[in-house]
Amino acid sequence: ALGSRSLDLLRGHQRLFLYPSLLLKVSQPPPEPTFCVLQTALIDIDFDLIKEALMQSPSGNRSLFITVRNRCLPALNTADCVELMGAVMRLSSGEFVQKDLLGEFPRDMPEDTFRNITAIFKDLYDKLSVSTQRAVYDWITLTCHSLNPTEVSSSWVTAENLWFLGRYIIHLPVEEIHKISLGEIRMFINYDNATKQLDSMYDIKHGTARAFLKRINGSGFDMSHFTIKLNKMIECPRGKITKGDLNSRLPLDIVMKNQTLNESLGSVSDAVVGLDPGQLEALSPQAVQASIGVLQQVSGWTRSQILILAHKFIGEHKVRLLSFANISQLGPLISGIDANLFYSISAEDLGRALEGTLSQYASELNPAQQLAVLTSANTTSAMRQIPSVLFTEVSLSALLQVQDVEPSALEEKQLRRSQAVFLYDALSKSVCEFMPSLCLSTGQLVKGISCEQIQTMDSKTFLYNFSLFERNFHFLSAFQVKRARKSYVDNVPTSLCQSFLVSLGRTDLDLIIIQEAKREAVVKKVLQCLNGRIQDEYDVDALGRLLCSLPPSTLRRGISQQAVPSALTQLKTCCCLSPEQKAAVKSILPLSQWCPPCQFMCLCPFPRQEPLRLDCRTHSRPRSTHHRPKCLHPPLGAPCLFINSLVLPAGCHAVTAPSVDDIRKLSDANLYWSEAELGCISSDTFSRTVEVLGSVRRYNKSQLYSLKEKAKQAWGPVSEWRNYHVLSLGAIALALTESEIKSLNLSSIDSMTVLSQQEGWTQNQMATLLHEFLHDSGLSFSSLKGSDLAGLGVILCGVDPKQVHFITAARIGTLACPWDVLYEFKKMAESVFGRVETWSGSILQEVGTAAAGMTKEELSAVPKELMPYFQPLAIAIIPPENFRGQISCHSIPTLSIWVGVESWASCRT
Repeated sequence: ALGSRSLDLLRGHQRLFLYPSLLLKVSQPPPEPTFCVLQTALIDIDFDLIKEALMQSPSGNRSLFITVRNRCLPALNTADCVELMGAVMRLSSGEFVQKDLLGEFPRDMPEDTFRNITAIFKDLYDKLSVSTQRAVYDWITLTCHSLNPTEVSSSWVTAENLWFLGRYIIHLPVEEIHKISLGEIRMFINYDNATKQLDSMYDIKHGTARAFLKRINGSGFDMSHFTIKLNKMIECPRGKITKGDLNSRLPLDIVMKNQTLNESLGSVSDAVVGLDPGQLEALSPQAVQASIGVLQQVSGWTRSQILILAHKFIGEHKVRLLSFANISQLGPLISGIDANLFYSISAEDLGRALEGTLSQYASELNPAQQLAVLTSANTTSAMRQIPSVLFTEVSLSALLQVQDVEPSALEEKQLRRSQAVFLYDALSKSVCEFMPSLCLSTGQLVKGISCEQIQTMDSKTFLYNFSLFERNFHFLSAFQVKRARKSYVDNVPTSLCQSFLVSLGRTDLDLIIIQEAKREAVVKKVLQCLNGRIQDEYDVDALGRLLCSLPPSTLRRGISQQAVPSALTQLKTCCCLSPEQKAAVKSILPLSQWCPPCQFMCLCPFPRQEPLRLDCRTHSRPRSTHHRPKCLHPPLGAPCLFINSLVLPAGCHAVTAPSVDDIRKLSDANLYWSEAELGCISSDTFSRTVEVLGSVRRYNKSQLYSLKEKAKQAWGPVSEWRNYHVLSLGAIALALTESEIKSLNLSSIDSMTVLSQQEGWTQNQMATLLHEFLHDSGLSFSSLKGSDLAGLGVILCGVDPKQVHFITAARIGTLACPWDVLYEFKKMAESVFGRVETWSGSILQEVGTAAAGMTKEELSAVPKELMPYFQPLAIAIIPPENFRGQISCHSIPTLSIWVGVESWASCRT
């Protein structure tokens, strides 16, 4: 522990940790007297505390990088500095590695140091910009030349240098490749990892690939097994293709000559991920079982591929028991196992699997599988064994049976809010009341602290523990954050002005302070802390999201030129800027640095918010998003999504359809393809990208219809679709009509689990899906297991209210069902937790949306202190006639974070 003298010293220099740019001042060799002071017995320096302070600082990584860069580049011949440089470059994920850094490396670098630094750049390859990658290549080649001079007529590129360059090999000029000795090429291709290195070069250019292939051919090496991807690069008419594109173009007839795929399955390595579901279906169970060790190490499998492989491995006979051994063999492919098979595993094997494979891949399991695993485990006795991700599926009724919960057992657990509220309350009398820091620092237990408990903390205790709140704000509800922030603003002394600034910068001010006048007062205090001006990138780091709340006058005139680049990067993430703020941002945009001679458009990932569009030429509002610009060159590292396409007339002869590469690169931005463009996708492209297209939210009806028709074209009539087809559809399934749903085979709860995760089903669709599942599986409501109900999810909303009482147990707290269904669910909850008037905060959190099924009389009787425990979705579902007049005006403020300012204002009037 720090002595009082040391603690006073650290408090006195708190700005050092809040603004680590000051580290640059102390990083230079200090005067001798300072060293003497540091060496006296009066001070005990706690480096762990210093490290923690830096990690918690918004500028910690930046300061560490710059400090190590300034101190270590001149002394890069020492092992300590090489290690430090590697650590800070990796710590920032390459964020601060720019071209200017390379020019500062010493020219006379020892060969060992050079190799160690190059290894770091190879690890960071995918994190670096293309221009930085090229600069790294130039630096490597220049240093190689200086370490091993060669004659002009001969090539410096040896087999060892080819291996040493790694993926930077793609920057070799074609003429340099032609000069490489055939003997060196032959030696390189014989290296153990040469094929993997070639396979990883998915961003290689056409001409470079052709040159390599020509030299490898000339070396006399048999390439039939090793240069498949180089061949594909040459055949590809585009300049670049992705790794997934190369894998999916892999023709089976050149995987292994004179061998069937079943025979060669274990030897094709990562290329096997390119096999489509039809090809995987043709594999024999014996081939999959024999090659499972290779298959489970391959990355990039889709859900439908995993399903097929897992079923092949288990075999056709579903009665086969699941064991610890075959769970371990499947590894990450375990998510393809039928949920019902988890009920067949023995308690001993399940316990061992929970400590290994199931713990490692629990997040990959769907809700039905997760609940099946939990049902097979003894929750009360195996609390420590249950993987963190699965712990959220433990019901509140099961936790009620647990006695003597220890905080240490919850350290790594993920908790639902209802679990956290119950557990915090259970621990409050024995632990939390006397040692609040223990409960606030224990995993996600902080979710359970009530607003009353925050409010009743005395000023000293609250400020002492505020760092724990701040560190866990992402776990807290909007109401908890609002209460904690309010308590902090009310209690923080002026001496902690910078701490106040940093803590506010980590949350959205609009979320924690609804009233505009109060927001303006907080922003005014923030600007006072900054002396009215943002001086540099460290100020920007400290402000964080507060930049989005700054007034237009500060955005226009209060940001120094040094801080503008960092500020712009942060401002691009703001999706709620007012027109005046947007105009101020445009006025500080350095056009020559950030804009190409054309318009670029930033598509904000948040719905209902107008994206920030910048016209680089006129600074005026650009055209509608329906008219897409011809050239889109966003600033490097921009966090937005960009589309490079034209709206063309209808008819596929005049439409440039999206390619596999386009679809995979755009991800969620595929939303902006027109229905005509989606309708012109080839069947092959659709089959290879269906899971990417199906993962996109907010398609309109026309787009969904186009994609559904494309699925029919690629796979045949709906009645012929297999289980893996349904799994891969994602949101596209929303376009299925009731008659099409009836023609599907919906006997698998795994298929229903995927369908239930889609948003936008109509009531009739949900009713049809539920009916067909029960019909195809031969189950009734009373025979549904907990895993079935978890998998059905929102589709349960299609139940006839008169049949709800047949359901024995279900997690219904997240279902936004019609009120008459929620009323029946509320009655189900009463059978477990007792009458509504006896419910606690944790029970209200657990029942979730079912609380919206309360009658007018039940709502009016809810105590004011329990109002914050209503989930926002439940508040939104309560019928207006039940809400109006039944909730007192004294209770409205506790809901204002969800019901909005307008409701509170109307109540007051």
